[in-house]
Amino acid sequence: MNKKVKSITHFLLERLSESGDIVLEAMFPRNQAEGRMWRQIMGLSSGYEFSKPTFSSLLHRLKKDGLVSKTGRGINSKWSITLVGRNKLKHYQNLIESLKPDGIPRLVMYDIPESDRRKRDWIRNELVASGYDQLQKSVWLGYSPLTENFIKSIKDFGLIGRVQIVSISKKGTLNEL
Repeated sequence: MNKKVKSITHFLLERLSESGDIVLEAMFPRNQAEGRMWRQIMGLSSGYEFSKPTFSSLLHRLKKDGLVSKTGRGINSKWSITLVGRNKLKHYQNLIESLKPDGIPRLVMYDIPESDRRKRDWIRNELVASGYDQLQKSVWLGYSPLTENFIKSIKDFGLIGRVQIVSISKKGTLNEL
């Protein structure tokens, strides 16, 4: 996936804009050929796992915000980007131009209980969309600053104290320091 700083909203709007209508059912399960094809189109690693309910709830949130539209019902419903969504996408692209990756390694670590699964899924999706790589279950590494919207959302979700973001100034092992 592209290592540019992105929110999951930007990521999904960009993919909808590029590929047109997306049928949610086409992406699941991941081991079927069609699912793999859609994951490649979406720019997702074939090994990255996200749940159908999580992805569906993200699309419904975008619909509520007027950024995407849905036609049809059930497994044959199709999702596409709206004019408002295209304008939002332009805003994101301008934001990315102003936030160039600086190459400073950053660790994001979180301790969010299983009872807050939606928040755990949200933070995971945001980190993937921002180009961060998973080192362990709740430890991620990236080389770009996180957006102000990401930091604001952490506050809004009541995750202060549960999420730690650390910039690394020196690389190496203890023997090298």
